[in-house]
Amino acid sequence: MTTFPTRSAPPSASLSARPGHATHAAMPTQLGGAFDFSDVAGRPIGPSDFRDRWTLLFFGYSRCRASCPMAIPRMVQTAERLRQSGIAARALFVDIDVPPLGVVRFRRPGAAAAMALQAPPHHGHGELDRIAAMRALAKKFDGRLVVATGTRAQLSAATQAFNVAREHIPPRPGEMGHSINHSSLIYVLAPDTRVAGYAMHDQPSVALEDMIRHLARRRG
Repeated sequence: MTTFPTRSAPPSASLSARPGHATHAAMPTQLGGAFDFSDVAGRPIGPSDFRDRWTLLFFGYSRCRASCPMAIPRMVQTAERLRQSGIAARALFVDIDVPPLGVVRFRRPGAAAAMALQAPPHHGHGELDRIAAMRALAKKFDGRLVVATGTRAQLSAATQAFNVAREHIPPRPGEMGHSINHSSLIYVLAPDTRVAGYAMHDQPSVALEDMIRHLARRRG
């Protein structure tokens, strides 16, 4: 299994490990499993849709102004370059922006009060906004990025399987309603859909490409 150990945090890393978006990583063999999502058109997506190709997977939210805009272009460019060289590859972004259910327990003291002050109801963020943001993201990359999401249960199962930490926080500049602190790893799924490695969201696309080429050579 291949990782970027100098940029990865141990399994115990908390959401406060890095400002904004943090790492919450484990060994690749401890991550992943079956997943069920749907694309922006409502079509179901499962592991079978990603077999026989390398997949770069990232969990985030389409309204994000922090790590997601850094990770997505890198994944898309990497997948394109791999395809051009004859290696089947795809970029998959999973939107985890599901409103919290019931009482939100914030990790940081005062966060609830801050959210109440910064996100009044008339400036809220709703399901229609989330869907519109997902569709805009898919349109921006014009078929080069699969944008997916799921039900609360599906996303909960997937984030647990991939050890994705997430926390609703007061909105960052440029975001409304709420923001989400979330793990910022790009997962690399092998053609059998198992996690073969991971990298940080700001890894250059050339490093991601080299990583997958190395993994592909090892698999023969």
